[in-house]
Amino acid sequence: MTPLRPTILFGVLPVISVGFVSPRSSFNVRVKLLRAHNSENDVVDTQISINHHNRRDFLLLSSAFASMFTKCVSASAEETDYVYQRASEEGGDLTSKLFNPDGSLRDPNTVTEAQERLVNLSFSKSAASDVFTVSNDGSQPTVEGGLKVSYKLPTKWNSDPSLQLPLYYDSSEGKNGKACNRITVYSISVPNLNMSVLDKASKVGVAKSLFMDKLPNKYFDQGVLKADLISGRTSRKPIKDGDAIDEQIYYEFDLAFAPLECPKYEEGNKENLGLGFCPYDSIFLVSATVLEKEGTMVVGVVECNKDEWKIANSDLRRVRSSFEVNRA
Repeated sequence: MTPLRPTILFGVLPVISVGFVSPRSSFNVRVKLLRAHNSENDVVDTQISINHHNRRDFLLLSSAFASMFTKCVSASAEETDYVYQRASEEGGDLTSKLFNPDGSLRDPNTVTEAQERLVNLSFSKSAASDVFTVSNDGSQPTVEGGLKVSYKLPTKWNSDPSLQLPLYYDSSEGKNGKACNRITVYSISVPNLNMSVLDKASKVGVAKSLFMDKLPNKYFDQGVLKADLISGRTSRKPIKDGDAIDEQIYYEFDLAFAPLECPKYEEGNKENLGLGFCPYDSIFLVSATVLEKEGTMVVGVVECNKDEWKIANSDLRRVRSSFEVNRA
């Protein structure tokens, strides 16, 4: 019978030779262990002589070989010195950025952090009842401070009105367009105001619950009163409560509405596909919270149109989510 010679390509390579003479005679076992990953193969050559008397001895010997073979394969799998190594990340090539040294895909959730600048505003802790305090595009409210309100803007957005570029213009590669229409932060104090107002906002109406229709001079487009609620969620952020740190809940709403009139396709409106309505052209990203001790609601609103949304929707969401209120 031809000797059995199992072989493994990587890691530890057992080479086993078994010469059979007869079912009841003695035979020799020769074992070689090779390590393929070393520059010079380490060879362990062992010859075992066993007197084979019966079938039971033969089965026991076979089990021993199977166990040794399994351990060799396991040792090979646990090796950290890979036969195939990719180039180091220092080279800066695309392959090293997408794959780990062992060839596995890098974590797809790893992203480069966006560069941002902080906008700080000062609001009154307890203003007169039903009186709005409003900040438009980072302007400081002319009130005595007590609350610190902040949000973050991408540094790639133009924030200097003196430049020829429009405010919030994104001149980065592939964008080259206005990314946002307006950012508004306002506060209002109402007796017995609490978080339940925001809890019920999705049923009562977001714009109405956030007093967006009450701002003077119809500050917001009144179409927001009939805007569709696209999505909503809550988030939690730390806030000072005396010497302690408490947790403040923020409600985030995505609102959008279409124009009141939708010209026909024949009149040059390519967005009217004969469905009886036009796509949304005004988007409001809202973040609101209530400081129950002060009875004050603070709201941040990021406005954009459909073109600005196409350019910077991810940046716009980050700006809205960065909205934060704290006690001075």
